[in-house]
Formats: sequence, C-alpha cells, structure tokens
Amino acid sequence: MASTSDIPSGRQTIDIATVQKSLRRKLAKIKAKITSRLGQFRVRESDSGPSVSAQSARVAVIVPVFNSMPYLKELLDSLRAQDMDPDLFEVIAVDDGSTDGGGKLLDAYATQMPNMRVIHQRNSGWPGQPRNVGIDASRSDYVFFCDSDDLMGPEALRRMVDFADAHEVDVLAPKLVGIGGRRVAAKLFASTLVDAPLRTITGTLSPQKMIRRKLLEEHGIRFPEGKVRLEDGMMLTRCYLASIRNSILADYDYYFIRTRQVGSNISSGRVEPEGYTESVATIARILKEGRLEPAVADQLVLDLYRRKALRFYVPARFRAMSSERQRRWVTAHAQFVRDHIPAALEAELSFPFLQRSRLIRNEDVAGLLQLATSEELVKAVCRATPLNADELELRFILEPAADFESVRLLAQDRGTKTACSFLLRQDGPEFILDDPAQKFEQLENVVADLFVQLEINGLQGPLRRVEAPAAGTPLEFDGTRIYATVNGNLSIDRRH
Repeated sequence: MASTSDIPSGRQTIDIATVQKSLRRKLAKIKAKITSRLGQFRVRESDSGPSVSAQSARVAVIVPVFNSMPYLKELLDSLRAQDMDPDLFEVIAVDDGSTDGGGKLLDAYATQMPNMRVIHQRNSGWPGQPRNVGIDASRSDYVFFCDSDDLMGPEALRRMVDFADAHEVDVLAPKLVGIGGRRVAAKLFASTLVDAPLRTITGTLSPQKMIRRKLLEEHGIRFPEGKVRLEDGMMLTRCYLASIRNSILADYDYYFIRTRQVGSNISSGRVEPEGYTESVATIARILKEGRLEPAVADQLVLDLYRRKALRFYVPARFRAMSSERQRRWVTAHAQFVRDHIPAALEAELSFPFLQRSRLIRNEDVAGLLQLATSEELVKAVCRATPLNADELELRFILEPAADFESVRLLAQDRGTKTACSFLLRQDGPEFILDDPAQKFEQLENVVADLFVQLEINGLQGPLRRVEAPAAGTPLEFDGTRIYATVNGNLSIDRRH
C-alpha cells in the first residue's frame, strides 16, 4: 500500500476537493430532506389541502403572497384563464401572513378553482420559506415560481410544459415582459435557446422559472430561508449547475413582471450593503464550487460582479447616496474584489466597469464620485452643424459642453469595423475637422460611420455616433458623399 507521501501533492489536492464537493452535495440533500420534513410542522393557520388536480398536475404554480393587493386579483384571473386543462396544473398559494385582505381573496378564488390550494401561515418575513412550503406541498413533474403581483399569458403553462417535455428540459426560463415601468433584459429573451449556455442563462436570477421537481429533490435544492437577499439567485444558480439542460423560451409573452406603484412585497425594504454583498459572495462561491472549469467559473463570477455589484455606481445612483452609504458600499465591494476578482480577471471588464472596479479595489470614494461625473461627460451628444459645400471643414458641437482633454472623430468601416481617427480642433463651443476631403482620402471604396470619442479627467469614453445636422445632407465633394442614416446619424460613402 502506498503511503500518503507517495501520492503526488497535486493529485491529493484534487481528490480532497472532489471529496469536499461530494460531501457538500450529500449534506445539501440531507438538509433539503430535513427542511421538507420540518415543513410538516411549520406553523400553519390553515390549509385547504391538496387540490383535485394534486395527483394529475404536470406543473404546480407556487405563489408566495404577502400584501400584494390590488394586483393579486389580476394574477389569479390570469391563472384561471390558462388554456391548459385544469386537471394538468395546480396553483399552490402560500399566504405569508398578509394583512391587506389578500388571504380572504385567495380563499374566495379557491372556491371557484378546484385546482387551487391555499395555505395560510404566520409571516416568515421573506419569500424563500413560503416558496419552500409550496415545493413540499407539490407532487407535479414541474414547479413554476410566480410572484403575486405579476401576470401570466393565457397560453403560458401549456406552452412551457409542452416545450419542456419535448426537449427534456430541467430549468426553463420563459420570456418576461416588463409592466408598470419594470425593465427586463430584452436581449436575453430575443430568441429561444434549447441549450442555453451557462453564461447566458445565469444572466437571469429572478425566480420566475419552471423547474423539474425531480432536480430539486435529487440535489437537495431549496430556497434559503430567513431574511437573505438574493435567495432566489442562490437557489437558481444551484439549479443551473445541477441541470442537464437549461433552456430559454422566447416565442410568446409568457410572464408579465411588474414594478409596484402601491403596496409592499415580501422582500421590499432598504438594501444593506454588507448583507447584500455577502449574498453576492455566496453565489460566487456556489459557482466556484460547481463542476466547472476554473476559467469558466471565473468568467461567471465576473459577470455576476458586473451585474450585481458595479451597478450601484451608475452616476445618478451613486451620487444620490449619503456619504456614509457610499463608504459602506465601497468597503463591502472592496472585500468582494479581494476575495473573488483578481487583477487579471478584472482587466477583462470594459468601460466603465473596469474604471469603477479599480477605484473600488483602492476604496477610493472620491475617485468614484469624480468618475461618475466624467462618465456622464464622455457620453455627451455630438451633433454636426449644418454642412456647407463652400467650407473646407466639418463642425461639431457637444452637449453638455465641458473642458475635454481631447475630442476625436472616428470613421469606422461598416464592413471591417476598422477605423481612421482624427483629432478635432476646438474653436469656442465648436470642434472642427479641417480639410475633410484630404483626410477622408485614406478611406478607399467603403461606407464608414462617424463616431466621436471624448477624453476628460484622464478617462477615455466609449465611441458615440455623431448625429446628423438638421440641414445640409447629403453633401458631396471630391469623391466623398456625407449623408444622414435612417436613424439620423452621420455617415460617409467613399465607394467609386
């Protein structure tokens, strides 16, 4: 038998890491079983019991409810209007101690919907626990998590189940549509993806997903309970990593997600920097402990950091914070950077995230405030003044005006994306390209779009399209045609 010293240290480390991951998975399963068993003893004030479709349902719609009036009625109406056979879906609504009459409304709908189950319980203070109650109460092939102030398209459940059955999907992200001013990542739902890459699917960590219940049971996955920010992100990240197939379904408006104008949801309230950042760190650890190549895990953590941390430094948002909260966010995020974002990984960020992150690393609050101002200025609108064939120059104005260190005009080949750069001369409020005929000669047989790039306080901004003037286009001189595009931007045509 080989002694421990005979085992290569690298192999030994890998084996230990593998054993640790296996133990964590086993512990997660045990924890989920205990949570499920404890669910039988949760303090429930009343339970209408399994619905008539409890045994035949293909999907259970799990709805945590807390003070969501008047929107709750709209959701329930949208569930009652589903074109799926009621025997094939069940609604499990968990009233988490509502005080606005929502509990009575649920009971009234349950008398009209035989496939609806209502559980009333004392307030838990957060969505994770009532969602787990719903999971434990379900027996269907799939579960779908729905918030009590949203809506579902009438064909949503049938379409989702049919798609998941046809493609053996474990986690399905249906197309979301924002209502009430809610913004959604429209690009994420631009097209259906049967096999959605991890980097794509992890772009949505909100709970509105349909998940194969067997996946949750086999891997011991439940929502964290208690007042834990991003508890849905933690749960979904575990699902994505355990899943064989994650899909995005974008062929229909499945789910209408709302920004509330009145009322308060279960997890509403002031976000505390330390707790929120620790939740982001927990998701990062889940990604790193998954069965992923280290480089893949690092990229997912970087994406997470950009979406969930660096968004707090959007200029208007950061400047609106008190100085104390600014400091607390920077301190919390600086610790996250030290733990999870090495400098080489950070360097992969683009503007303005790279600049923000470097200042966070140094806990430079003053620098972040200056960056916030500079970020807005380097995105100034650039507009060409009316063109004149008699002038041997092009003139531009910037709004808002500022003391820019440099202003460059770039003519970018529409095909190859290569660009020629020209430094503009300032003349009062205007910026001038002298002798454009001579400068554009180097552009041969191409159509090029005009961009401007600004620099201020040492910060070089992104390329910004130049807006066409109100008059004077198209204009032709010396083999160059300057014209306005259908979107009102300025381009040149050098084709002969």
